[in-house]
Amino acid sequence: MKTSRLEVLLYVVGVLLLLGGAVIRVGHLASARLGFTLLAVGFLMGSVGRLVGWRRARRLRQQELTA
Repeated sequence: MKTSRLEVLLYVVGVLLLLGGAVIRVGHLASARLGFTLLAVGFLMGSVGRLVGWRRARRLRQQELTA
């Protein structure tokens, strides 16, 4: 099963936000609040991307079973 563009976009943006938050925290480049916010948002976006993929895979499996 090929991943959709939405899943890939959510994964990529989530990883970039996670990396940005980690760099901000480790390098003390901005406030702690900004670093932790970016980490949390990145994690949530990656989780949403995974959820979208699981739902699509489950729906396709159900269609295959009923067909």
